[in-house]
Amino acid sequence: MEYRRLGRTGLQVSAVSLGGAYLMGPDPERAVECTAAVLQQALDLGVNYVDTAPLYGRSEELLGQALGQLRARPLVATKVGFDPEGFDYRRDSVLWSLERSLVRLGLERLTVAQIHEANIPGWERILEPGGTLEGLRAAQAQGLCDWIGVTGRAIPLLAGLAATGEFDTVLVYHDYHPGSQLAALSVLPAAAAQDMGIVVGTPLAGGLFVEGEPQRAALERLADDSERAYVVGILRQLRRQEGTLPQQAFRYILADALVSTVSSGAAAPGELAEVAAAVHMQPLKLEEARQN
Repeated sequence: MEYRRLGRTGLQVSAVSLGGAYLMGPDPERAVECTAAVLQQALDLGVNYVDTAPLYGRSEELLGQALGQLRARPLVATKVGFDPEGFDYRRDSVLWSLERSLVRLGLERLTVAQIHEANIPGWERILEPGGTLEGLRAAQAQGLCDWIGVTGRAIPLLAGLAATGEFDTVLVYHDYHPGSQLAALSVLPAAAAQDMGIVVGTPLAGGLFVEGEPQRAALERLADDSERAYVVGILRQLRRQEGTLPQQAFRYILADALVSTVSSGAAAPGELAEVAAAVHMQPLKLEEARQN
């Protein structure tokens, strides 16, 4: 495994990390077993950073059970937002949310506490007195977390929040992969200027870089024919490369030195092992890259 600096946190994190959205696997009755297997595989591969959230079903709870059986523990990041419905992103709600997450995870302290989907609270709620940022700062002061971050897809907002210098990490998703460089245009440079750790999620773009039905469904969801034609051209390039399509997607993002880690939302140990292998492959550059 390769390790990269998570911005000004100074932490060395695995270039491929584990996302918690699908840890429970496809069979709810085997969720505990699946989570334990994926987490153990992650540690065996050298993965040392796990990202989860209350929104991800039983992810925190299942992770907590699995972590309790391990001697070595990874760095753990979670988020505030969405739970309960109507979450208001105010200071006291942030603290309440993080306290609940720590109980579910069986941890005394988080590595990173993040705002889930910054566009939901918006600029004013995040930065106002008694708002989200104040809650995260209070969590740090109380020892609930070491570092704070922001996540989402609202590109101009994320870039603006990064530029404030208030946050230690940023997580972008769906907007940086072989078919889209949108987040790379403004968010990554703004984050890098503040020495923030940069996490890239959803590298497979909702199935776009998974052969078969997932890819067909993802192509159908694209906005228009020109978008679809562009992505088909990218896929044609990727298929000429050594390895699998998921590996190509990871290779492409890992080629960017600004990226601290790429998060794999693995639902089975084999999925994680497949993309972790991309760390040992040559960086991937594409012949054509579009800016949106």
